[in-house]
Amino acid sequence: MCSTRFGNVALSLASILWASSSAGVFAADAKPTDGPAKVTFEDDVKPILRQHCFNCHSQSDKRGGLALDSYGAMMEGGGSGEIVYDDGDAETSRLWQLVNHDDTPVMPPNQPKIAAEQLQVIRSWIEGGILENSGSKAKAKKKNALAFVASSSGRPEGPPPMPEALPQRVPVVTQRAAATTAIGASPWAPLVALAGQKQISLYHTETSELLGVLPFEEGIPQSLRFSRDGQFLIAGGGEHSVQGIAAVYDIKTGERVAQVGDELDTVFDADVNDNMSRIALGGPQRMLRIFDATDGTQLFDIKKHTDWIYSVAYSPDGVLVASGDRSGGLFVWEADTGRLYLDLAGHKGAIRSISWRDDSNVLASASEDGTVKLWDVNSGKAIRSINAGSGGVTSVQFDHKGQIVTAGKD
Repeated sequence: MCSTRFGNVALSLASILWASSSAGVFAADAKPTDGPAKVTFEDDVKPILRQHCFNCHSQSDKRGGLALDSYGAMMEGGGSGEIVYDDGDAETSRLWQLVNHDDTPVMPPNQPKIAAEQLQVIRSWIEGGILENSGSKAKAKKKNALAFVASSSGRPEGPPPMPEALPQRVPVVTQRAAATTAIGASPWAPLVALAGQKQISLYHTETSELLGVLPFEEGIPQSLRFSRDGQFLIAGGGEHSVQGIAAVYDIKTGERVAQVGDELDTVFDADVNDNMSRIALGGPQRMLRIFDATDGTQLFDIKKHTDWIYSVAYSPDGVLVASGDRSGGLFVWEADTGRLYLDLAGHKGAIRSISWRDDSNVLASASEDGTVKLWDVNSGKAIRSINAGSGGVTSVQFDHKGQIVTAGKD
């Protein structure tokens, strides 16, 4: 009973004190705010990095060439380049990708993920303009390279090309269905091409009707790509340790209108440029070969790859050609000269597929490390890294709206 009376007295006293002070002391202390408090490196981010990162990344131990114990050192980045940018986009930041476990190697290594509250501080710091201290001012945000307006580039006039009267003879008949080694979809028509043993089957995507079978006597097609207008199909393939070629077919007639290459091994991927004048191919011989599509002559070789070339693709505008290999090497070349334009480092596994956005400003790469990376071709920086498949990503493709579709081993 006494404790109850004491509790009531204390509550009343507290209420009186609060009421009397709220109009006086509390009001005097109140100050107008200028919006949310700044998140800065010195006040907010550095204490988190000190707790988790300085043992491996400081001026005295710069693993990977990276030090994080000073703002200047962080801005310099490490052996793989910059780790934060002032564009306000956390997703593009290498620092964020690693500490948030969006990419590998995850940081800090051999430790649990940084607490969610601390991760939010790091993200807010990046999105706020990577300020050094309370006196710093954020720069105006740069336009994100992912901004894109859908285009109809390459659309043919009139109805899109479809097979007219192709033979449906099957070159190889087996008791059991074999694996499909490549798939290509027309950019404009309801048409899909499937690769098999010494053949390419064309199907109507809406009715599933078999529209024709194109012979590929050299072996097994490993890649299928339609030209920008959908009029031609480009196939790369062959027979391992025997022969590799790239062939171009007219979709309407089924005629093989061009053939280039005489590789000593199969071709893993091939593509044509925007005006159908050049063909690029790559394979186990680690050479990116460029041919004249009109007469089949070899124009030049590019020899920088150190492992099998799995993926090759011309930019839609024909200015650049990209290639990726089994060791994670990803390069962009000047299409006319073969000079190196970009060396895109970041993947930890084989590059199994690459695709260009319609405006030729963004390149997507799919890797067996489980990620798809989007690259700003103008700056050479990764725009985004997407975890797209734990078992490895084997294919990526842009559509005309700038969206992507992926396939993987999972």
